[in-house]
Amino acid sequence: MHSVTIDRTRNLIEVRLKGFFSPEDAGWMGEEVREAIRTLGTAAGQHVTLYDVSKVKIASKPTIAMMIGVFGNPVFRDLWARRVAFYSTSALGRLQLQRVCDVREDVGIFEDRPAALAWLLS
Repeated sequence: MHSVTIDRTRNLIEVRLKGFFSPEDAGWMGEEVREAIRTLGTAAGQHVTLYDVSKVKIASKPTIAMMIGVFGNPVFRDLWARRVAFYSTSALGRLQLQRVCDVREDVGIFEDRPAALAWLLS
């Protein structure tokens, strides 16, 4: 359903998602991402995060609302990436993710991985 990898050389957390996510699933996955970020030690907060949502089925409204709440929550500010990129081949998926940009200006949404990665690492 998801995987989290850390590229310490590029200070990159990469999250790959597939299938359908309930708000509860998204909550558990979010905690795993935060744990990965904490392993960066003093580099936490200076990292970038790449979300591959190209294999995610359309998210429910409660799941999107939960994501918006988490991405905008100042409680997690010390763990926020300096940039976050999502990529999805689905126009509807990108449209849903656009709402996350309303709460964080450091979020980009892309059609493919190369464009998302280039923006993150620029």
